[in-house]
Amino acid sequence: MNRALTPLTRETQRDDGEVVREFDVMSAAIVIGAAIGVMFLLFFLASFLPWLLSRGMTAAVEGLMDRIGFGDFSANTIWDWFLVLIVFAVFTAILVAISTGILALYNQISKRTGFGLPVRSEAAAVAAPKRAAIAEPVDDDDLDDATFDELYAEAQERGIKGRSHMSKGQLRAALRRRARKSPTSRAR
Repeated sequence: MNRALTPLTRETQRDDGEVVREFDVMSAAIVIGAAIGVMFLLFFLASFLPWLLSRGMTAAVEGLMDRIGFGDFSANTIWDWFLVLIVFAVFTAILVAISTGILALYNQISKRTGFGLPVRSEAAAVAAPKRAAIAEPVDDDDLDDATFDELYAEAQERGIKGRSHMSKGQLRAALRRRARKSPTSRAR
């Protein structure tokens, strides 16, 4: 099971019993907020520390504050710098709200449409039958009598790509092509 995004995602069970992976919006908000907050804090310190030392590099911050509506802003006192810090914190909160809103919207859309990242549980992985390294050849008579579900299961077992978009006839043809290409069918 892929656990690369585990801190930002969680497994949840839908009403139909399917287990899917969705974004954990609170965890994502914390991670995104921390990343953006650290970035702004570094920029803040890069412009505030020179002001403390030699009043250098504050022109960019003063220009930015002027652009966002603070008129003729000048960073002359420590309170001016607290205002800059508050403005950056509000901007960070807005960015976090937008990004977590997008993730929450994805979760809602995936619940309503049924398109989520399916998760195979540990119990299902253990209970799944072991497959042989080389697949058994497919008997053409079995394919003619097979239902769509049987053909789909066979295509899934043989790893046929695009099977979810195929019709019954397309699945049957893909399984026959795969049977002709397999090394065991060539030996017979």
